[in-house]
Amino acid sequence: MSSCLCWARTGFYILSLAAGLLLAGCEESGDSHLGDGHDFGINNPYIYLAMGDSITEGYGVDNYAETYVPRLSAMLEKTVVNQGQTGEMSDSGAARVNGVLQRYQPGYLLILYGANDVIHMRSVGFTLSNLRSMIAAANNNKTIPVIATLTPVFGSHAAFQSGVVRLNEQIRILADELDVPLVDLDVAFAWDAQYMQADGLHPNPLGHELMALTFYDVVQ
Repeated sequence: MSSCLCWARTGFYILSLAAGLLLAGCEESGDSHLGDGHDFGINNPYIYLAMGDSITEGYGVDNYAETYVPRLSAMLEKTVVNQGQTGEMSDSGAARVNGVLQRYQPGYLLILYGANDVIHMRSVGFTLSNLRSMIAAANNNKTIPVIATLTPVFGSHAAFQSGVVRLNEQIRILADELDVPLVDLDVAFAWDAQYMQADGLHPNPLGHELMALTFYDVVQ
């Protein structure tokens, strides 16, 4: 398949997904949305806080506006604060989540951790414990937690594919157990390398657009 045809099909898929989301919003305007009826306390329901590693931060994308956080902000027409930090693992996220929640008082916490945990050979139990801690911190703060599965890995990071698959399976189970909204980036990316940068770890602008659309579908 030619690269032009591949990109054309991808562009059609993203445009179709975006159109579907907008149409659903028009047709189902009377339906419930995430956060309806929730007691946000002193938090601002118009602020979303994204925590994660370099993928959330937008590493490797020259134009920051093309990364998932600002794209999602534009789709929601609300503030999405980027608290992604390059190299961060889930334990560091869990250690700073309370301070970040107090600082921004967000209505929603978007959690995307685990890639660096897998790369550094941390156990699934280690990561799940930290994710569970972050979810509890959000709930205790009256902030709605939203958790995402990991994006795929390729190329020089292909050796970690099985670890990503195992962790994603457990993230789904955790989300179901704790009744936390799940953004399944794993399914959305469908293990298609065209969404990734040459390093095989970080999404490219096309991948970030897909991330934003997938998050939007859950948190709108």
